[in-house]
Amino acid sequence: MQAGAGLILGMAIIYFWVPLVMAVLSVTLTDRVSRFANIILGAFYAAFMHFELSMNLTTVAYPYAILMDVSVFAVAALIAVHAWKWK
Repeated sequence: MQAGAGLILGMAIIYFWVPLVMAVLSVTLTDRVSRFANIILGAFYAAFMHFELSMNLTTVAYPYAILMDVSVFAVAALIAVHAWKWK
């Protein structure tokens, strides 16, 4: 499969902008809205990274890519879980 410009742009948006948006929203929004945004974006990012991890395990399986995917998945899932439990 060849990576076109649209695919590369989409991956860049997901990989870099979602965490940046989460950080900015956490600082600028009210607590209730920030909690909701972290639940939604954290769950989305964790699901995306779960898909990315499954793709890396079945195709390339570079150890550094698997380590990064597992790390990012764990952090995104923890963000969503902590936001869910936030009172």
